Amino acid sequence: MNMKLERMLSIIIYLLNREKVKAKELADRFEVSVRTIYRDIEALSQAGIPVIAYQGVDGGIGIMEGYKLDRNLLTSDEVFRIVAGLKGLYSISEDKKIKLLIEKLTCVAGASDYIPTGNEIMIDLSPWNRNDQLGVRIREIKKAIQERRIIEFMYYSNGRLTERRAEPYIIIFKESNWYLYAWCLLRNDFRLFRLRRMSGLGITETGFEPRDFSMDSVKLNSEFDADKHSTIVVLFDKSMIYSVNDIFGVDNYETDPDGRLKVTFQMKIDGWLYGFLLGFGDKIEVLEPVELRNTIKNMAESISRIYR
Repeated sequence: MNMKLERMLSIIIYLLNREKVKAKELADRFEVSVRTIYRDIEALSQAGIPVIAYQGVDGGIGIMEGYKLDRNLLTSDEVFRIVAGLKGLYSISEDKKIKLLIEKLTCVAGASDYIPTGNEIMIDLSPWNRNDQLGVRIREIKKAIQERRIIEFMYYSNGRLTERRAEPYIIIFKESNWYLYAWCLLRNDFRLFRLRRMSGLGITETGFEPRDFSMDSVKLNSEFDADKHSTIVVLFDKSMIYSVNDIFGVDNYETDPDGRLKVTFQMKIDGWLYGFLLGFGDKIEVLEPVELRNTIKNMAESISRIYR
């Protein structure tokens, strides 16, 4: 589809979701002149699309009420499932193409079919903190992937910062974190980088030729740090039940006779885990492994000495 045809289809979608629109608004949205918009509208009219020009101060351009695109392609339930996922992606990326696709699918299903009753699920991947730059970082990495350009950044891992250069391939969302699957030029191998641990991200002018790679090669549940995970057993004070439910789930702990909550989970023992456990203060006790229990004990004693 050439740019003109794609723009004209986009104009139809845009008009179907609005009663009427000023020509200047369309021109600004599609980054063309008002004259080009009027030529597109005339072409649409000649093609049989019932475009109407409303005169006067409150006038504009609209499509005859009742006109819809062919709805036989997808059921309303199928459209809802797709739109729910797309809205989740748009919440973190703010990609205009995704927004336009949502509008297209809305028109295919018909607003009356799924908007009132199709709100059973809402996906919002954006952070609560609106000043968070995660969305910006995702957009920058996405651009680097599309342009096949090497990125550089500082990465925090194993308690230290290292300077990295990498060939980006896929942005991944798993459980509650965003990752980048990339070829690390420092390690000379594919690596999974957590976006929250990256800083000073920059896109270089250096391009790269894609390596042999497929989505099936990304095995998130088995390959990454699987041999470095340990079984952690902790006891939470019963007053922490809401936090335990939020973090581990209501079915993933046992209740001891004294009311404390016993949680067993798998995690890599590192600086992040120390901070996580210490953050609960005297409302948590580490049982296993013994090495972790002793480390937390020593750290707590060091903190206590500071405040004496």
